[in-house]
Amino acid sequence: MTRIARGRLKVIPPGWSEHHRPTAYGFLTGECTAYTLGGIPDWPAPQEPEVMPVWESAPCSVQFLTQSSRPVLVADGLEVIATHRISVPIAAKWLHYGTTIKVLDNPDDPDLNGREFQVLVAESGTTNWTRDYLCQDVNGQEVRAA
Repeated sequence: MTRIARGRLKVIPPGWSEHHRPTAYGFLTGECTAYTLGGIPDWPAPQEPEVMPVWESAPCSVQFLTQSSRPVLVADGLEVIATHRISVPIAAKWLHYGTTIKVLDNPDDPDLNGREFQVLVAESGTTNWTRDYLCQDVNGQEVRAA
């Protein structure tokens, strides 16, 4: 007869997360920065908005979301589609909706270098290694607007 473990029996050994964290971080092969935009000064003449860095540089992984895995957010009748998932270390400062992530270096897909993404949703998994952000490609918005 097979017995099922009950109570406080630990399945995962102590220190497991710390032991596996370097391997998990090894998948973060890119480098990103994050910033928010401040107000636009309108006197004496309109200027560029002030850039306020959230973090200067952090390892990251950028993945394109296919049509089948893209979540759709609807707010006031406007459909906003997340186009990319960006993963960063869990220890990186938390980002909020509207924060911009810029890809500084992405060896897995060099076409993403220099591209900017706006954070739509922050996700946390069950492991304590990375935090995922569902983002929208800001550069794609500029192309559609032109």
